[in-house]
Amino acid sequence: MNARQDDFVPPHAIHLLRTFLRQTRSTLSPQEAVTRAINEWIERERSAETSPRGYQWKQLFLPEGTDVRMVSDGKSHYAKVVGDKILLRQHAVSPREMTIAIAGDGRNAWRDLWLLLPGEQYWINAARLRAQQNKELEKLPVSQADALTSAAKAMSQALNAAVLLIEHVDYQTTTVLDRRLPKNRRKYDMLEDIH
Repeated sequence: MNARQDDFVPPHAIHLLRTFLRQTRSTLSPQEAVTRAINEWIERERSAETSPRGYQWKQLFLPEGTDVRMVSDGKSHYAKVVGDKILLRQHAVSPREMTIAIAGDGRNAWRDLWLLLPGEQYWINAARLRAQQNKELEKLPVSQADALTSAAKAMSQALNAAVLLIEHVDYQTTTVLDRRLPKNRRKYDMLEDIH
């Protein structure tokens, strides 16, 4: 690296990079390694910006902006998903903590919480949304690894069945031939020359 390019990279970092490249016998030049590192960092930052924010409630994901409602004693109480938290009265809570704060212990968050997802018009019960999501997940194709494992298992079973079938046919063929040999025939079944 020349002096102008070194201005933005601390000298100890350049030394560490050169040492690492030499020790690992990398074919990259220090400039190529720095360029690659910068590109990878930019990609990670971009993907972090595009990944959805929200609250992960067991297997249910509530995207940022989801409204959460609970009715207790005829009164509606509201919370909102902001970032990766559910905020109830400016305090971060879990769904269970929300039901306890509103109605005390003994409530079921899945049954008692209603959700209004961003862009939706209608509230949906959390338990119902979870059930719908589970049905959709069951419809998804299996991963490639799962598909290959299933295919290999099916092929193994088919080969085993084919081997058993071949063994059975071989046995039947041998048995039929043995029955036709003279030693296994009854005397009156044999055609004898009549003189």
